[in-house]
Amino acid sequence: MTYFGETITDQLEAIGLLLENVLLPLLLIELAWLLYTKDFTKARAKEMLANASSLLIILPAGALGLALWFTLFEAVSALLPYSIPLNWGTALLCVLLADFLYYAEHRFEHTHRLPWDLYHSVHHSSPEYDQTTGLRLSGFDALLTIGFMSPLVLMGFSPLLSLVSYGVVVGYQTWIHTELIQRTPRWFEFIFNTPSHHRVHHGADEPYLDTNYGGILIIWDRMFGTFASETHRPTYGLTTQIESSNPVDVQFSEIRKLCADLRSDSSWSVRLRRMWNAPGWNPTPA
Repeated sequence: MTYFGETITDQLEAIGLLLENVLLPLLLIELAWLLYTKDFTKARAKEMLANASSLLIILPAGALGLALWFTLFEAVSALLPYSIPLNWGTALLCVLLADFLYYAEHRFEHTHRLPWDLYHSVHHSSPEYDQTTGLRLSGFDALLTIGFMSPLVLMGFSPLLSLVSYGVVVGYQTWIHTELIQRTPRWFEFIFNTPSHHRVHHGADEPYLDTNYGGILIIWDRMFGTFASETHRPTYGLTTQIESSNPVDVQFSEIRKLCADLRSDSSWSVRLRRMWNAPGWNPTPA
């Protein structure tokens, strides 16, 4: 089906790319502001470069992950005896469901140590918060997380629409990595994820931990009890900071800690529980 001469998936993909491409103009505005306020310090510059260096890993990993998951999704889709017809109604439904699955994925990554240490902690490890923070991702993140969209394919949505919908959810979040935008209108703050909500999500302060997992919609957090309002400027980063802007440390510092803990564990039962349980879990001494 086409819409004004283009396919629906093409138009959704264009929306996702447009959302991702706001990074450059917003980053230039942020840099101008940081220079004006004299907040563009050497430490911040090093963090920005460390964030941008992640592209060297996530671009090839993302391309590989996209190819592998799309191939798998196509194979699964071909085996299904049903499919959901494509129109704007079903396309928007797919985006909505992708956003819910993103919420579930994101919450899972925060509450289980293996995905947290393996990849998601990388995104949270910067003590600064700006447009480049959105680039600070692990190669494992780019390689693995598309798999969380598998339920969309199993429901009967086309693999291409499922992937494009995920791209829209991820692309939306580009503009929210900033401190320049303080608050949006109250109705918008109630429904959608905003810079204020996402700053809370990146906070390492006790009231902010494990909150505001939403991608496009913050409604999921309000529904499932994981919402927190911004009451003060967050302390960004991890509860135990990595204290390094070295790109290797950025990518692998938490994986090293996990491996060290697993080596010290007394049994595979303890190791499995450590990987499954929340970050910070330790076995009860005998």
